[in-house]
Amino acid sequence: MTTLEIIDNITLFSSFQYYMIPLLYPFAFIAFKYLKQYFFFILIVYTVIPYCDHFFPLDLKNPTKEEIKKLTGKIKYRIPLYLSVVLDWLFTFWCIDYICINREKLSYLQQFGIIFSVSNAGTSNINVAHELFHKDRIQDKILGYLTLAKNLYMHFAIEHIQGHHKNVATHKDAATSRLNQSLYEFLPQTLIGTYKNAWNIENEQQIFKIYGYYGGMLFLFQSFVSVVYLEMANYVEHYGLVRKEISPGVYEPVNIKFSWNAPHRVSNYLLFKIQRHSDHHENSYKEYQTLCSYDESPQLPHGYTVCVLMALFPKIWFKIMNKQLKNYQKEGKNIIDKEIQDEVWKFIQKLTIGLFVLSIISVYL
Repeated sequence: MTTLEIIDNITLFSSFQYYMIPLLYPFAFIAFKYLKQYFFFILIVYTVIPYCDHFFPLDLKNPTKEEIKKLTGKIKYRIPLYLSVVLDWLFTFWCIDYICINREKLSYLQQFGIIFSVSNAGTSNINVAHELFHKDRIQDKILGYLTLAKNLYMHFAIEHIQGHHKNVATHKDAATSRLNQSLYEFLPQTLIGTYKNAWNIENEQQIFKIYGYYGGMLFLFQSFVSVVYLEMANYVEHYGLVRKEISPGVYEPVNIKFSWNAPHRVSNYLLFKIQRHSDHHENSYKEYQTLCSYDESPQLPHGYTVCVLMALFPKIWFKIMNKQLKNYQKEGKNIIDKEIQDEVWKFIQKLTIGLFVLSIISVYL
């Protein structure tokens, strides 16, 4: 048995690897409060994770039918989800409180590092909410909705289940990105009308009362960025994939060929296997630890943490992903050629340099 097979067999029935998000919260708290390292969270997510994804073996091990039965319904896989919900609420309001108290001492760049970290954590937690509200357990749905409430995005659960899963990869789905549609064209498509419902709740009014104008604006900013980041992930997950219209208004069935997967190990653990997105769309009832990765599904050139940021640069994104899509459609299987690999690796290196420079500048401001 190879080392990779041993690792796969251990991690298949382990839940420890899914504590990456819950552990990031206390580490970020220590980094912010005691070490004054306000880009710690960002550096971990956008440099350490991509480098690990690049050098670690891919996460391709699928559970068998018997193993899926053993994995399904186990409380140990729900505990990291529940912890993430609680810690995200605590972390968000502690960070807002910390900025408001230390506003005169913190530079705008340092404040940005903190609140952008909160926004990214919030997006990760919308992913947790997504896992929870898809399930039938009432406590899971409640926790999922509570998470969406923090991000002023309550309607997402209804639209996602009744709209996105039904209409994915068709022109009816606002959360499906078209070929050659830039992220900046996609975001208005998916976000217009979003906050018309969200503004009707009173959460934001209470925040303004507790933290004042500045704290309230910080809360709204982190909510908005979390939601935008979520829709950026939607852009990546379905870019350029289209179901054929069999007859007027009737499309071919949803299957594992209409969502991009990313079998990159560490980001898969970080994001509770959402990168096995094709299986989720075909079998939305499945718990995250039972999702499978298939050779027939289109594959992203890297994990979500890299691809989402890459989408911010349409020229780079189109160059890489249009070729990746063309290769997939032509061969019917995944081919990530050396040119694509080199382009992605150059992007990761530039991203790393940029974030480290920002981090160093923030320390001395």
